[in-house]
Amino acid sequence: MSRSIRTIAEIEKSHPQHVIIAASGPAQEKLGLYLRDFLLYRPSIHCVGAALGFLTGDERPIPDWAERCHLGWLVRLISQPRMFLPRIGIALVLAGMVFMYRSELPPLRDRWTDL
Repeated sequence: MSRSIRTIAEIEKSHPQHVIIAASGPAQEKLGLYLRDFLLYRPSIHCVGAALGFLTGDERPIPDWAERCHLGWLVRLISQPRMFLPRIGIALVLAGMVFMYRSELPPLRDRWTDL
């Protein structure tokens, strides 16, 4: 049995309410999407790789002057625009959905298990 299938089976067996992914970079987002699409239930999936990256030293810290001026987001955007511009676009779409649906949940898309 492949490792990814075994992992999904273990998650399905223990049925946790929250799944926390602490991998760095875009790997965590791909894994989160994979779990969302292939698990038979909908846990809350939290990707916290960057937060742990600062603690371990894998992620470069923001300069003190930028932190004091609350411009850390701008420093990150300028240093890695190919990573952060798509994320900003996704956040804007999400904000539009929150505004559109307010307290209602949007309809879930069909998943492979529903077919």
